Amino acid sequence: MKHAWSLLLLGMSLVVAGCSSLDTRSARVESSDTLTVLASRLFESRTYETYLDSLAHPSVLHWVNASWLDSTGIEDALAQADGVLLTGGADIHPSRYHQTADTVLCGDIDLERDALEQQLLAGVHRLRLPVLGICRGLQHMNIYEGGNLHPHLPLALGTDAHRAGTEGNSRDTLHWVRAIVNLDNMGIHGADSSIVVSHHHQGIDRLAPELEAWATSPDGLIEGIRHRNLSSFPCYVGVQWHPERSAQGQPLVEGVGRFFVAHLAVQRASRQD
Repeated sequence: MKHAWSLLLLGMSLVVAGCSSLDTRSARVESSDTLTVLASRLFESRTYETYLDSLAHPSVLHWVNASWLDSTGIEDALAQADGVLLTGGADIHPSRYHQTADTVLCGDIDLERDALEQQLLAGVHRLRLPVLGICRGLQHMNIYEGGNLHPHLPLALGTDAHRAGTEGNSRDTLHWVRAIVNLDNMGIHGADSSIVVSHHHQGIDRLAPELEAWATSPDGLIEGIRHRNLSSFPCYVGVQWHPERSAQGQPLVEGVGRFFVAHLAVQRASRQD
């Protein structure tokens, strides 16, 4: 009998300990200084997390990888998210912008991710969440709003300047991008420029009517976009380059990340009111 009571007490202590651990974790995730980012896909390199974590300090970013969730899980995550990050990755199927014949010019295509990011952007619109799109992310934002893409930039521009390779890396390319409008709330001013890392062979051809360009590369390719309706979408921003892999200390690198993080905090505050 004494042995039975000992086992019962041990079991109760484990349950209590488990509940305490769960409650502590939930409190951390929901605390006012913790901001939840729902990312379309995260990678082992953790470059996106490292980039934004450092800019969020002293706040803490709680990361959710949407690629691990089913459709229902994504909807649940959207309801808890303070913002959405659309990361880089494979080409988007050209049928998304009604040019299916362009498929022959594409590289790898990820249909599951196309559907996932379509759902994420629908949630951004419905919930008015902050969103930052990087590389493929910018491209999908333009498609979602009704624009299209160059399926293969070397054919459109005559060069492979956006993925020509650097020493030791056959795909990444360093090049200049320049702001063409003032974005004072991002700490970015017209004619501000940065040397950034690019890794893409597709890019914006026709810009969606609801979007405006705020940065370009020297060859005229649109490299930065935002929504025209700033009252409804104050943080609907995309960049074609990879700020998470570009050299730090540049206005078009940290400025983009800080702007996104600031709006995560605004979103969290509005959900707590």
